[in-house]
Amino acid sequence: MSYRALYRQWRPADFDEVIGQHHITASLKNQISARTFGHAYIFSGTRGTGKTSTAKIFAKAVNCLNPKDGNPCNVCENCKSIIEEQFIDVVEMDAASNNSVDDIRELREHVKFSPSKGSYKVYIIDEVHMLSQGAFNALLKTLEEPPEYVVFILATTEIQKIPATILSRCQRYDFKRVSYEELLERLESICKNMGIVYEEEALKLIIQKSDGAVRDSLSSLDQCLSARENRLMLEDVVDILGVVERTQVLSLIQMIAQGEGEAVLRIVDDLMKQGKDLQPFIQTMLEVYRDLIIVKMVKSDPGALINGSDESVEALKEASFDISQTHISRAMETLIELSKSLKFSQNKRIVFESALLRMMHPEVEERYDALLERIERLEKRIASEGIRPTKPKPAPSQDHKVTQETSDNVVKASEIEKASSDEEVSNDKEVSNDKENPLYSKGQTQEVETVEKESAPAEKPEIEHLIEFSDREVDLKAVRAIWPEFLEKLKHERKGLYPILQNAQPTEVDGGKCVISLPPDNGLFLAMLSTGSNAEYLEEAFSNGIQKRMHLEFNLKEPEAVSKSVDADASDSPVDSEEAVRSYFKEFEDVLVIKK
Repeated sequence: MSYRALYRQWRPADFDEVIGQHHITASLKNQISARTFGHAYIFSGTRGTGKTSTAKIFAKAVNCLNPKDGNPCNVCENCKSIIEEQFIDVVEMDAASNNSVDDIRELREHVKFSPSKGSYKVYIIDEVHMLSQGAFNALLKTLEEPPEYVVFILATTEIQKIPATILSRCQRYDFKRVSYEELLERLESICKNMGIVYEEEALKLIIQKSDGAVRDSLSSLDQCLSARENRLMLEDVVDILGVVERTQVLSLIQMIAQGEGEAVLRIVDDLMKQGKDLQPFIQTMLEVYRDLIIVKMVKSDPGALINGSDESVEALKEASFDISQTHISRAMETLIELSKSLKFSQNKRIVFESALLRMMHPEVEERYDALLERIERLEKRIASEGIRPTKPKPAPSQDHKVTQETSDNVVKASEIEKASSDEEVSNDKEVSNDKENPLYSKGQTQEVETVEKESAPAEKPEIEHLIEFSDREVDLKAVRAIWPEFLEKLKHERKGLYPILQNAQPTEVDGGKCVISLPPDNGLFLAMLSTGSNAEYLEEAFSNGIQKRMHLEFNLKEPEAVSKSVDADASDSPVDSEEAVRSYFKEFEDVLVIKK
């Protein structure tokens, strides 16, 4: 047949045309130029990276009649004969079909004969890892000490299967995957030489499918050129090769991250109608997720680690802002598990859709990374909506009007936060009213009207928040004077706390702190009074009564100690003590006779 495949037409003719393997070709050229090349080589690497092509160039170079800088001339009789595969001193052997001991024994017999036309007999054994253990053993001695005119070149894609005894007898060269840029340059050069009008995105999609293999790229290009005469269009590549554009996959990933379930299911429906294979699609999704991880983690030049154009890298950067690293990690794990299970599934579409929905909704999974993703979403929502955690504040249900004259400076506030134990409200503290509240000096009066729109919770009694606090000093005598009124208020508003404090007594006042002593029998209730809403209520109500911000501290004290303190105060002021006793037994007027 007259037509030859592109990968055969454009097979490298010398070492300089081998792309992506400069570290190997430079070494081989130097050895051939100095005539110091070895007797056995092993070339390893993935498919389509130039192992067999390099072996054939090596065979031409060592037998070329006019070599130049280690390269064959490709015009002499020996080079032309090797190119046409008619040179009997260059033997290519496929170990996949000739892997028995008998095949190696036959090779050993041929090695004994000197070359007929060239200077060296070159044996190229492709897929050498397919040889049986017996065949490897039969090759050992010949490979170690062949005749001076024999060169062995072993090629394999699975170097780990080669016995160490074979590896130790060969010079090893590892072929790398060809880079994205070198492949693109190679395909553009071929298209220009053939007079083909092409779209660059079409070539990029072909390279994406090739996975760094030159032969795969040329085979795909050859296939796509059959759709139109001398034209290569993106839609032809998509239809013929069955690949998916990375831009389409990136859009799908963004929809998954945003939770757009309907759009995701419609894309899956389009894929199935087009007859796309889900396995390559999943592989492309994994590659895009991997690129997203790179652009999020690599700050300087992430494009060096991504096989794509500058435009695709910018698109990845833009998309990465809305996709968290936790989501990417969880999605990749889900896709890897899906790729393993999909091949055994009866209904691949349902399994695929189910996996995508799980990726959209982390709340359906109990995994640790799913929980982290949910927390990240909540934090992002709080940040975007400007939500701030607020403390519920009780408010009176009706308007209040407060008027008071004092001889000291007064600050009026509609809302006062809880103060620390040794901190008093300063005169110049800003007030959270809509109106401006200046400080008032001695003898001045201010009238403030506030309307509270929110009513207090039903289970929490109302507390007046619009109060006037002065900076006057409060002593134990003043505290005990308002104590009966405080208990009366407590009896109506907090019936559960009243029995606990009924027999309690203020015993000490130190600045903004008041110590309340309870009988030892009430020791179990100390925590109840000192923490939570009870503590807030008691301090607020007590401060309202004394008109000074006070911090309440509760302790246990023997009744004798309490009585002594009462007696001591009574001795200082008999009238006040008698009045305090009457107030203390006010609740028992029906059973006690209090003489006046």
